[in-house]
Amino acid sequence: MKVISSTNDGFVISEKDLELRGSGEFFGTKQHGIPEFKIANLFEDIGILKLVQGLAIQIIQKDPLLEKRENELLKKLVNDKFKDRIEI
Repeated sequence: MKVISSTNDGFVISEKDLELRGSGEFFGTKQHGIPEFKIANLFEDIGILKLVQGLAIQIIQKDPLLEKRENELLKKLVNDKFKDRIEI
């Protein structure tokens, strides 16, 4: 309740909720939440996930279509992984 009364930032509130209740089960009778990541734990690894998110935002702001030479490998990885979901 302290978090809810001290902020209207949904991200801060959801982080506290995640910390207190955990991510829950995706299919089941317990609290619904997001499924566990294959390579990260959303609660334990939140710091590094935020860092990576910030870096990804910087890359997209500077090179939205990943056309720069330094982003060639990243573009290939993204295309290989998400080719069925990418709209140009």
